[in-house]
Amino acid sequence: MKKDIPMSKLLTEKTKVSKRNKNDIIAYISYAKIIDTPHNELEVLDLDTASTYYIRGSDLINRTLSADSFAETKKVTKTVLAETLVSSYNVPFTLNFNKVDGTERILRGRLIKPEPLFGKSMVEDLDQLDGKRVRFVIHENINWMIVNDVKYVRK
Repeated sequence: MKKDIPMSKLLTEKTKVSKRNKNDIIAYISYAKIIDTPHNELEVLDLDTASTYYIRGSDLINRTLSADSFAETKKVTKTVLAETLVSSYNVPFTLNFNKVDGTERILRGRLIKPEPLFGKSMVEDLDQLDGKRVRFVIHENINWMIVNDVKYVRK
């Protein structure tokens, strides 16, 4: 890591293609909403830049993670639900929880920072395209969660 440069600046600086070399290990993580699903491609809206692009080919499409679809349902304790949330870095999820006022809420988002000691996590609401996207979810109030193709339902 470069010295004397804050991590936040490193994460936002664009790396020049000329600095990419054969055998480099890279990561590409982007959160997007599907706009359309034409023949073997996805037209998506990037949730950070509001630009649209296409994901083409079944190999790439099959590697995408969904906050909405699931192949199985598991009944779990509230402790397992909390552990699942705090370990869900870099994956989109859907949470159903009760807000402090008792109303039920569904949030599609990503984990920003878990605070297990206080029993809550800071998450980003990916359905909010403008305005305040950061929310706190109290672990004890989670009713169900969809992540990594599994729907976890509180017993």
